[in-house]
Amino acid sequence: MMVHQQYKTSLNTLLEDLKVHKESAWTYLYTNYQSMVISLVKKNGGDEEAGKEVFQNVIIDLHKNVERDKVREDSNLKNYIYTLAYNQWRVYLRNNKGKNDELDHDNSLLDESVNFDEEQYELFDDLSEIINHLGDKCQDLILSKYSKIKMSMAQIAEQMGFANARSATSQLNKCMEKARKEAVGILKSKGW
Repeated sequence: MMVHQQYKTSLNTLLEDLKVHKESAWTYLYTNYQSMVISLVKKNGGDEEAGKEVFQNVIIDLHKNVERDKVREDSNLKNYIYTLAYNQWRVYLRNNKGKNDELDHDNSLLDESVNFDEEQYELFDDLSEIINHLGDKCQDLILSKYSKIKMSMAQIAEQMGFANARSATSQLNKCMEKARKEAVGILKSKGW
């Protein structure tokens, strides 16, 4: 347990131990964050098993991000994991239930030292709405380009059946322009 105490005070130590696959680091994540993810999923129509599956996916994403040095030492790990879980569960609901509703946020699960206000959640929901209005091909193209798994335009072109990277880039630009117009409309409707 002494090591777990060290992880609470030093994210850098935890990240380094995750990189070398130290069992105590993984145990710390499960002990401290799995119940939070399960709670989020259950609050939004899932069950404990779905919560455990989402947590597994979060751990996989976190591991990939740690390996690529994409988790900063000054990050708030609790909120980082919550955000990954929130996004994972939204994707699951959209893909498996045909739902694209906003999820209920449980701010009690988050670290109070970091302010997550409803305006930030609304912004995230607005961005999700914009992407959802673009159509499947634009969604796939944008998510392929800007997701956590960075792909080159050549890889995206090959994966999505474009003739070449230039064609994929041209289509991405058109999709981004549609997204910009959609965003302007949403901002105007909110009086911005």
